[in-house]
Amino acid sequence: MSDDPLDRAALVLGLAGLAGTLFALTSDLSANYDLVLVADAAVVVIPTLGLVAVLGGALGRRVLVVVAGVGYGASTLLQLGQFGRDTNWLAGDGSTVALLAALGIGLLAVGLPPRDPSGPGERDRHA
Repeated sequence: MSDDPLDRAALVLGLAGLAGTLFALTSDLSANYDLVLVADAAVVVIPTLGLVAVLGGALGRRVLVVVAGVGYGASTLLQLGQFGRDTNWLAGDGSTVALLAALGIGLLAVGLPPRDPSGPGERDRHA
């Protein structure tokens, strides 16, 4: 496990992606619990990209974090383009767009900044 705070943030965002699948269970309860519509292909896409982000954060591999962020971003654009149409591969709505966009933007925000070559501990000692 990396000591880098950005890797830990990627790990948490990936876990949030994995937990996003739990929204698929709420559709059977009542309308009061339907915060995010997660159905059909989204039940596979969201946790799969979340797992990639978890691996990237745990292993300190920023490329995996960026891949997951780009995947969420592409899924956001796909869902946004198909929202309210007969063809809706992710079977989502605006709430699905919001979840995908939040995870994608968050992962790109923690995956794209360059690493400090001295590491997080060295930066604090020189301040």
